[in-house]
Amino acid sequence: MMRSLLRVGVAVTAAAAAVLGLGQPAAADPVLQVSVTGARLAQGGTQIVVNGRYVCGPFSPDSDGVVDLTVTQEFGPVSTTGYGYVYLTVCDGSTQSWSAPVDSVGGPFVRGRAQIVGGGYACDRGPGGECAFGSFGPETLRLR
Repeated sequence: MMRSLLRVGVAVTAAAAAVLGLGQPAAADPVLQVSVTGARLAQGGTQIVVNGRYVCGPFSPDSDGVVDLTVTQEFGPVSTTGYGYVYLTVCDGSTQSWSAPVDSVGGPFVRGRAQIVGGGYACDRGPGGECAFGSFGPETLRLR
């Protein structure tokens, strides 16, 4: 009788482990996190260079992504907007540094405060094809 109960217990535990995936490591959900660490005004004011860090993945080496950047600067009735892109080339789950130009589309940027927002995606082009999405901002930049 005890052996029968033991066999039933082992069978139920094995079935539960197979159905629930017990004993197997849980796969981490992929992430995309982007932060801004600074910005500088390029000569002439029609471009700024924004720097920061990102973490995406973890994905295979066959992955990529992009984050769109929008910077706005307002001084009274005058506003300037610029656009740029961060190309995500390493998405292994480790922190990476980035630097991206942002080009003005309506007049020059000037020294002072500006707002930045961003959003994008990172996708694994290998088997599984998972993607992660993320956004940040608005954050205040000090253009120097």
